[in-house]
Amino acid sequence: MSTEEPKKTSAGLNLNLDDVQDHEETRLQYIEAVKEKLKTVYDPELPIDIYQLGLIYDVRVTEDKVVHVLMTLTSAFCPAADQIPLDIIGQVTAIEGITNCQVKITMQPQWGKEMIEPSMRSLMNL
Repeated sequence: MSTEEPKKTSAGLNLNLDDVQDHEETRLQYIEAVKEKLKTVYDPELPIDIYQLGLIYDVRVTEDKVVHVLMTLTSAFCPAADQIPLDIIGQVTAIEGITNCQVKITMQPQWGKEMIEPSMRSLMNL
């Protein structure tokens, strides 16, 4: 049995942001603005923003003010799989001072309704 780390694939399996060096000072400067911008991006199938929906797994901000977002989709067959990352990039790069935004999509762990913020779950009777 191989002890090698799983390879990253173009399908988005086993992706993470381990290769991104989060810069604490820069992160603290921008993270609240990034969260607010993520809350303006909606999954077209559900009336909830992607942040509260639990689609955002990790956000890192580098020293050169590049935001890296690791996210998932509600389904591997999500019809908005191309649009949601573009919306994220558009919103995040609108933050004054941010130089770029990169989005990685992973399907691990698989999204489930339990990932929705509890307050939103109760509003949806889930």
